Amino acid sequence: MHRQHILAVTISLLLILPGCASSTESEVEMPVEPDCASDPNADGCFENVITEEDCSSKQVFTGYLCRTMMRPEMLDFGESEVTLEIGVEIQQMTPSFLGDAPSSWAVNPPLPDGIVLDPDSGVISGTPTQESSRKSYTIIASNAMGVSSFRLQIIVMPPEIISIELQAEELYCTKGETCHLETPSFLGGTPDKWACDPPLPMGMALGADGSVSGKPSHIGDSNHTITASNSAGGVSSTLRIVTIHPSPESIDYGSPHFTFSLGQPISISPSTSGGEITSWQITPNLTAGLSLSDSGVISGSPDVLQEATGYTITAENSGGITQSTIYIEVIDLPVWELEYEQVTFHLSIGDEIGSVTPSWGGGTPTIWLATPSLPPGFSLSQENGVISGVATELQEISHHTIWANNSAGGDSAQVSFHIINLPPQAVTWPDDEYALASNESISIHPQYSGPSIDTWEVEPILPSGLSISDSGIISGTPNQSTGWSEYRLWANNTGGSSSSSIWIAVHDIAADQEYLLRGMGQTSWGGWPSPVLPIGEWSFPVAFAEGGYTSEIPVISASHAGKGRILGYGHESWVYGSGGVEETAFSLRAVEWACGANAVVGLAYGAGFDGFQDDLESQGHSVHTSVSPDNLSGLDCLLDEFWNGHDDDDNQNIVSFLLGGGGVIMGGHAWYWSYSNTDLAHNYPANKIANETGLFVSSAWGYNEVDMSQVPHELSRPRAAIEAIRDDRIEGHTLSDEDATIADSTLSLCTNVVSLDFHEFWAPLREVVNQTGWTVIEYGTLWEDVGYDLGEDPVADTLLRVETALTQGLPADQLPSHPSHHEFPGEVPSNASRIVRTVSVDGNQSGLPSNFGYSSARAHVRMTTGTYAAPGEVVSVTIPPRLVDSGAYILVGAHSDNLWGKDQLHRHPEIVRWWYVDDTDMEVGNAFGGPIYVAIEPGSTLGIFEVTISNAVDAPTYNHGETDVEDWIQMHRHAPAPWAEIGSDQFILSVPSHEIRDLEDPDDLMDWWDQALEMEHELYGFLPWPRVERAVFDAQISAGWMHSGYPFMAHDLSAPDVVSLAHMSTEGDWGMFHELGHNHQWMPSTLPGTTETGCNFASIYLMEDLVGITGHGAVSPDQRESRTRAYFDNGANISDWSVWVALETFLMIKEEWSWGEITSALSVYYDLPAAEVPSTDEEKFNAWVLHMSNSTGSNLAPYHAAWGFPLDQNTFDALSHLPVWTGDPLRGDFYEYPAILRYLQSPSISEANSVNISWETYDNGTNITLTAFYGTTDGGTQPSAWSNNIEIGETQVGNEFFEISGLSCCGTEYHARIRAANDAGDEWFGPISWVTDYLDD
Repeated sequence: MHRQHILAVTISLLLILPGCASSTESEVEMPVEPDCASDPNADGCFENVITEEDCSSKQVFTGYLCRTMMRPEMLDFGESEVTLEIGVEIQQMTPSFLGDAPSSWAVNPPLPDGIVLDPDSGVISGTPTQESSRKSYTIIASNAMGVSSFRLQIIVMPPEIISIELQAEELYCTKGETCHLETPSFLGGTPDKWACDPPLPMGMALGADGSVSGKPSHIGDSNHTITASNSAGGVSSTLRIVTIHPSPESIDYGSPHFTFSLGQPISISPSTSGGEITSWQITPNLTAGLSLSDSGVISGSPDVLQEATGYTITAENSGGITQSTIYIEVIDLPVWELEYEQVTFHLSIGDEIGSVTPSWGGGTPTIWLATPSLPPGFSLSQENGVISGVATELQEISHHTIWANNSAGGDSAQVSFHIINLPPQAVTWPDDEYALASNESISIHPQYSGPSIDTWEVEPILPSGLSISDSGIISGTPNQSTGWSEYRLWANNTGGSSSSSIWIAVHDIAADQEYLLRGMGQTSWGGWPSPVLPIGEWSFPVAFAEGGYTSEIPVISASHAGKGRILGYGHESWVYGSGGVEETAFSLRAVEWACGANAVVGLAYGAGFDGFQDDLESQGHSVHTSVSPDNLSGLDCLLDEFWNGHDDDDNQNIVSFLLGGGGVIMGGHAWYWSYSNTDLAHNYPANKIANETGLFVSSAWGYNEVDMSQVPHELSRPRAAIEAIRDDRIEGHTLSDEDATIADSTLSLCTNVVSLDFHEFWAPLREVVNQTGWTVIEYGTLWEDVGYDLGEDPVADTLLRVETALTQGLPADQLPSHPSHHEFPGEVPSNASRIVRTVSVDGNQSGLPSNFGYSSARAHVRMTTGTYAAPGEVVSVTIPPRLVDSGAYILVGAHSDNLWGKDQLHRHPEIVRWWYVDDTDMEVGNAFGGPIYVAIEPGSTLGIFEVTISNAVDAPTYNHGETDVEDWIQMHRHAPAPWAEIGSDQFILSVPSHEIRDLEDPDDLMDWWDQALEMEHELYGFLPWPRVERAVFDAQISAGWMHSGYPFMAHDLSAPDVVSLAHMSTEGDWGMFHELGHNHQWMPSTLPGTTETGCNFASIYLMEDLVGITGHGAVSPDQRESRTRAYFDNGANISDWSVWVALETFLMIKEEWSWGEITSALSVYYDLPAAEVPSTDEEKFNAWVLHMSNSTGSNLAPYHAAWGFPLDQNTFDALSHLPVWTGDPLRGDFYEYPAILRYLQSPSISEANSVNISWETYDNGTNITLTAFYGTTDGGTQPSAWSNNIEIGETQVGNEFFEISGLSCCGTEYHARIRAANDAGDEWFGPISWVTDYLDD
């Protein structure tokens, strides 16, 4: 274009220039004007006229001259690609070009049929007649000087199909017979392809013309979408196909009348014609004993007599019915050969004869008769003639005739009875021992079936309030506590006596508590205790302390167990009082309560209680030391530890000693034990005997200040609380709000630690849940005020805890399908298939180092299986032997946040279930359902292994780089489970399945997330990152909008955005990046106050560098400036340095250098020797400044000191080799920096009247003025103390010199200092000193 312009200008200039040129006008010779009229041939009279014929083939005539022809260039038709429709005339396409017009036009290959290129004008026009796929056509325009071409892509599409109309919307067919539907009619374009979804019934086919035909082979009723399409698109219509049977024609039983004998087996079968019969009916119902089978067979043994009765049999299928009528008569047989297995009975009063059964032949008796009537107490069954009963009255021998009759006849047999009297037989009782509650009514019934008893006696006298009735029932209300006593009871009649014995004790728990706490007040014990939960029937709390995580926990509890007593302390040192006077007094009283006065006390070997011997002996007890459980004979009392090394035999010896009446005092905490052990309920030594002792030691902890001034509330005893809750919900005895709260608080300490095999504790609670039903919690999002309000109904709260214990503790085959799963996490469709899947699992999982403190670094690593457990269903898992007891689990459920700390619940508080891998074949499940994972313990090197999962549901699962996208679109995303996982080798998202049903681009989405995770890993510098991070989206989480950890948790409101590439790539998600940032925070490099700061490195970095936006209003320039201003205006106090303010400290560094320097500083910490890892706050501040400075190559100590970092001199000294960052944004705007001068010096002997002093300005500070103070004495840092001063002025970084003149000569000693001053204060440097030289002679 540019060259053409120059050419045109040049030609124009040539046209307007004269034929020759001279230097001046005066030098031009003017021609003589010829006389052309007289001499036409004279020079100058001939005019040369140029015509078009004078031009060559490569020239163009302009009207007055021939110029060189220009070749056509920049040929263009306005569009590079057009889509045409068959039969629709195209809008003409006219070419444009530069240069001279083409003389010819050509196209290669030929244009689609019906489209032409005008060879003269180059215009493309026409009406396409045939479909053509996308093709490129080169159009060539040429003239004599050259050619120009243009590439045009053309697609010719058929007309779009507008609609199709089936010949019928419903097609009715008969199984096995030809069925046909003609080709549908349609509007618009012609279909070239027909499809049906779902496929047509078996035997039917869709023709190439859209017709439907065939012979259906199965009965059914189905809907099908018929789609007609061509390359322009497709349209659909719905067809219903109903297939029925051929109609049945006839049935025949061979005879219309049948006579059967009562009780005799019969069978009659029909013959049929016509279509297959699918159901049989008979009216009226057949007589008892006969039945009609699914194939129409009448069979059985008639049990009832009947006259000839008509029955109509109906045979039916989907095509119609047919009927037949028959008549049935049932006749009887007479009774013969009646006999009894025993006919003579010699009995005593009370003897029972059992059931004496007759036998007979012939028909069944309908009437039984005894003549005369049988003796009192005996009866003859009118149903089967059985003689039974008990002898109740004395009598001599009697004879009786028994008749058995029916309508056809009867027979008889003889029996006789003789009844005599006997003395009382042995009396038994339901139990041998009865522990009774004081002031509660009771009734104890003897178990006796012998001769009548006239009187009862008991010795010694029963406890006060109890008595024995004439029938031997012990009843009443005991009104005072008693120890165990054996009571002998006699049952008497005229024939003699019988004796028995039972043990009875009356317990008064309130009196026990009052005795133990009498005179006690506030106490302080040694060691932090664990709760001692009094879960037994006769267990009770004695004293409470503040819990580590709860308001109060029972730290001293006691129990009546068998005939003995036990008292337990939450810490082993409390057994002997921990050395305190009041505490020791209580411990001595506890021994007396459990063991009695002047007891023989054994101190367990190795328990450390020997120092208690003197105190015990001072109270009159005898003491044996180094006692072991295998030799407790002769002892009244054993003092031992809860946390002991006893084996099963030792435990059994202790239990036998206790139940037999011994006293036991034990103490010990379990919270420290639980740090390195599992299964508290079964492995902690004390809990191995808790079923017998009634005392269960929890792994929680509490404080050692114990208020013993008040007797605990009645409902602080778990058994009393359970009974109160049962009465409230089942018996209708409503608890007050206060009492309900106490009961709930009591049981909340127990339900999460006491395992379900403590049946006596759990049985009544499970009964209440079974009778009241399971709790359904309404699903709601974060902002909705729906769900379940904890604390509103404390009794309901308790039952909710019971439900949790059951869903968390029951074996898989006992788990219910909890009804609340319908609300969350969701339902498995009723038609979802159950699958068997074998998955490959990588068992080499290192996890993260524990210093990633917010990441759940040592959490088990969840390995996706792509399967889902339906609620309450048993899933079988087969595992390689090397996984057994490797620390691995099968986890069922993704939503692992515990919600008990919330005020309102939007789902059940615990809905995942961990199953420890202890066998190669396991049964697992979850009452709420959930995704199934193999959870690998960090540090495992189990290699690659396979796990087979049976009876699970397929879950939508996309594994980036493994799952084919087309398979995802067509199959995987439609899997029926309600939760899906989209993941890669960097990141996994667990989201509701409905959020990904329409996800078309999982590969692009995970490419984006992979980039985000890689950027986070690189930012924090710990590479390679050894764990695939997870995000789980939940109806409700334990804290915040999102929170870090493994997995990091977010509300499901965020799920639609995180699976939308369009959203994430343009809007990002500050919170997601923030929480992932938390997972990357290394504790030693996380400065005090920056828990919520260091994670925002990731948010800013990804929002800016990945998404391309700021992402948070808090990092706008105005907000940043405002915060920084306020912080420094308030004195830059490091206690105020956190979150956004702290972030500003890092951002200023990042903006001066880059994120790379921050990454470099963070990376140093990962390999620090243990001795160099900072632990205190001050160590952390100083270490960070050192590493950050080394990373940037600048001394950042002054900068961080300005922010208030508590830096010590060692840090300043360690960085003195680096240049100070003197360009930081704080200087002069937010903070006045002091100057730092160093290497201040002077010659030891100066000039006679002057001296040159020198120094290095290491940091020139802000608005600094230097002043030199000097004199013959050192005035220190007091300006008035100096005799002379001189202002040096401003200073710059680097070496500087200054001359002080006017000095006294000749050996005068001078001293000097330099003051660097600004509005913030003064800094003094020096002193230096010198002596003046002598004057020259």
